[in-house]
Amino acid sequence: MKRMKIKNEMLSPDERGFTILQTVIAVAIMSVICGFAAIGLTKAKADLKLQGSVRQLAGYLEKARLDAIKRHGSSSVAFIDTNTYTVNMDFDGDGVPDSRTIPFEGDVAVFSTPLPSVGFNWRGRTEDCTLTFAVQNAGGRQVNVDVSDAGDVTVNGNVDVLPSVTYATVNSGADVDSTTVVTGTTVRNNSVDCTVDSGSGTAGPPISGSGPGCTDTASPSSISIRKNGGSSAPITVHATNTGTVTVQAPSNLQITPQTQTVAGGGTATISISSLNTIRGTFAVNISTPCTTLTVLLTVTN
Repeated sequence: MKRMKIKNEMLSPDERGFTILQTVIAVAIMSVICGFAAIGLTKAKADLKLQGSVRQLAGYLEKARLDAIKRHGSSSVAFIDTNTYTVNMDFDGDGVPDSRTIPFEGDVAVFSTPLPSVGFNWRGRTEDCTLTFAVQNAGGRQVNVDVSDAGDVTVNGNVDVLPSVTYATVNSGADVDSTTVVTGTTVRNNSVDCTVDSGSGTAGPPISGSGPGCTDTASPSSISIRKNGGSSAPITVHATNTGTVTVQAPSNLQITPQTQTVAGGGTATISISSLNTIRGTFAVNISTPCTTLTVLLTVTN
């Protein structure tokens, strides 16, 4: 026994190994590191699914536009639910449009209201002057998709400031030949294709909803605000009965307050602003003691 004790005392610290406490600490540190790595990997995979889904959607929009021009006809890309869209175009080259249903990857979904629908005419142009909608994944990562009236598709594109342009003065006598004549009698169709401007800032009329023996209203029913806190919009709710008014909205919107008490026959005022650069039209659901009212809020540049 005495001989073993002397032998142990002769060992250096490196030769004695780890104590139980040191082992526990090392395992705990490794667990934390592995946990952060797993979280980062999950987030990266979700972001890749989002990017891949939006890239595929943009590709089908461009293909449908070119198909309409090629066939001198029409084509479309329309969402049938938040995760799935239908592409109507000539897929097999026989001159007859076919329909294919394309799903987003995983939990990627559109969260704009109403569901986007893009139609291209024979010139490759759309009916909407500008169609903007937003797509997100379960992790909350969001992207914008813009489709212009010319059919151009832009992902996460923002044009906030117009560039400075220098204009040169044109001398009508020296720089313009007044004798130039363009021959021909055919009248060209130069009418505007788009009829709807989704970025309109005009507030909609009040919206009402009824329940057993009561009718509540919200005003306005639709309104626009600027992105990233550029402006805010007040919504006034008139309640028939005493109770609680609760507001639910997408995560890109700030609702103040989200919950408040309202007296019977009284009003509740809600302020809505944008938290980031995501644009589009979003549903804001207001639950009152009587019913649920949906206000459409458009976030613009």
